[in-house]
Amino acid sequence: MTIYKALLKYGYAEFRLEILEYCNTNKLIEREQFYFDKYNPEYNILKIAGSPLGYRHSEAAKNLISIASKNRKVSESTRELKRKALLGRTLDKEHLEKMRLSNTLRQPVLLTNTKTGKIQEFSSMTDAGEYLGISRVSVRKYLLSNIPFNDYTITKAPLNGKDDVESSFTSDVVSQQPVLLTNKLTGISQEFYSMTEVAKFLGISRKRLWNFLSNTANTENETLKGYTVSKITDKYAKVNKKSIKIEVTDIDTNEVNIYPSFTLAAEAMGVPRASLSGYLAKNRTNPYRKKYIFKLV
Repeated sequence: MTIYKALLKYGYAEFRLEILEYCNTNKLIEREQFYFDKYNPEYNILKIAGSPLGYRHSEAAKNLISIASKNRKVSESTRELKRKALLGRTLDKEHLEKMRLSNTLRQPVLLTNTKTGKIQEFSSMTDAGEYLGISRVSVRKYLLSNIPFNDYTITKAPLNGKDDVESSFTSDVVSQQPVLLTNKLTGISQEFYSMTEVAKFLGISRKRLWNFLSNTANTENETLKGYTVSKITDKYAKVNKKSIKIEVTDIDTNEVNIYPSFTLAAEAMGVPRASLSGYLAKNRTNPYRKKYIFKLV
């Protein structure tokens, strides 16, 4: 923290602790905000009293928090206290409905009775499964295979009034959306044909990636594991890449080849494109697989 660093740098003798004002507890936040606005204290990282609104941890801080969390050992007594606190906890229907509606991967579906022609719309595959008496996984299986279940056919419903094409794209966007990754430090950009490839490259879940894109689509300074992430808008066509040319030198044979894209270079070497892109993005100096030296041209 900034105040810790300042104490270590200047010494405790350069600081003092004093009370600015006495007030009732119900006025604490109000008076704290008053002094925030009046003095604009440099060591207060939060600018709104009683709220972390507007404050974001740096990538370095996030990494430290992650490391601390992974190494944290929780005692059995603490686990038991947490278990008891959560035991019997229930969420009201309104809260559950908000959680369901906020799920970006939720897929509304239509059930059509093949005998009567009646069509029913459900906000999710889970709801449709409950109505049919089967699991969500089974609903998805019948939906994707286009096979009727008993007397019902299962199809995707439009999302937010959009047509079927847009609905289909939105529900499958996690696997089909082309994405551009740019390394914040090196400036090297990489294009991926699907979010599945991106998630695998970053070592995260597709859901986390999609949520990040949804929440920061218009924010250029947001990063995920050191990368800025943006959608490639041409969503129904193959990505028209303006690839960086790459020069590959085989140190065993001294053969030099120049490829117009990472994809072609990876294919020529018989390696995954993501592996090659990851190596270049990390600015490594040792030969790739102890055999190849790269140069961007």
